[in-house]
Amino acid sequence: MGEKMEKRQKDFCMGCMNPLDGDRHCICGFSIDDYKVSARCLPPGTLLTERYLVGRVIGEGSFGITYIGRDLLLGIIIAIKEYFPLSYGSRDVRKEEEAIYIYQDNGKKGLEHFYKEAKLLSQFHMLDGIVTVRDFFYANETAYIVMDYIKGITLKEYVKKNGAVEGKEALAMMEPVIRSLYIIHQADIIHRDISPDNLLLTEQKELVLVDFGSARVEDSAMTQSMTVMFKRGYTPKEQYLRRGKLGAWSDIYSLCATMYFMLTGIVPNEAIERMLQDTIVPLSKMSSVSLAQKQKSAIMQGMHVEPEERWQSMLELYDALYDKKEEDALKIKLLTKRQFKAAVLLIVILLLCIGIGRKIKYAE
Repeated sequence: MGEKMEKRQKDFCMGCMNPLDGDRHCICGFSIDDYKVSARCLPPGTLLTERYLVGRVIGEGSFGITYIGRDLLLGIIIAIKEYFPLSYGSRDVRKEEEAIYIYQDNGKKGLEHFYKEAKLLSQFHMLDGIVTVRDFFYANETAYIVMDYIKGITLKEYVKKNGAVEGKEALAMMEPVIRSLYIIHQADIIHRDISPDNLLLTEQKELVLVDFGSARVEDSAMTQSMTVMFKRGYTPKEQYLRRGKLGAWSDIYSLCATMYFMLTGIVPNEAIERMLQDTIVPLSKMSSVSLAQKQKSAIMQGMHVEPEERWQSMLELYDALYDKKEEDALKIKLLTKRQFKAAVLLIVILLLCIGIGRKIKYAE
């Protein structure tokens, strides 16, 4: 390890990326001496493009590694995602090299998809519940996405630690995500990987959808023959099938399955198993789930094995879950009542004024 890297480890906590005090201690409790991680990951203290300081690993997937980091120019904490395909990428750790050797990547298609992920996310930086991209660059024979750091834990970790989420709270958490996914689908983009471990829960109890690495632009010929991408319990039937037709209904299945897990703490049966025998317990039979029957039915319809039986857009699901139309109608009704009362009051005042005016006239 170089002297510069050691100095950076002493200047900043590699766990939370905050500056260390004179005693080199941090209130987060992270210890660089006890830090153990896969050898393929960049060592803490690595500096990228003379700007981004790499800290501990906060996530590893099939196609990338995510680190906590610090933007030394702006002085803010960030997340850095490195493209590193697990099945066909390697780094020579014996020589302490940072460069990645990627083989069997025909025409660098993997890097192209990684770049597209950054572009997709940058288009939706204004949306609630979607992680924001700050930068993209190539280095070490690979590529990096710099994103806002979301301080929190995955929804999967939260439910395992705290148990099922109360009905109204779950709906409140999911509402901005559903709204944003509707807009993303309007741009013909399908996420394809919505699950409890791709949703981060912030300290403010807000959900943020991350990892758009599997997202694809939808077209009339979009089928699962493109790539295989599935997550047990949350992947719809069509993503298992070679010629399965994908669309908004595919993300709807994954989102509703995620809500099922939120509300019950139970991972749903795999869609491929449900095709043979559907033994999943519907929410309508769970008295512990504090939602109206209509809302429970809406979630279960979104989890229907057959794509054509599900909601076909996030807007349909949203209307079924939140019943905004009825709320708007109620507001209009209340407004009309108030206007009527105000009109009656105004007429009474006018009549009183007329009566008083006449009395004064007679008195004269």
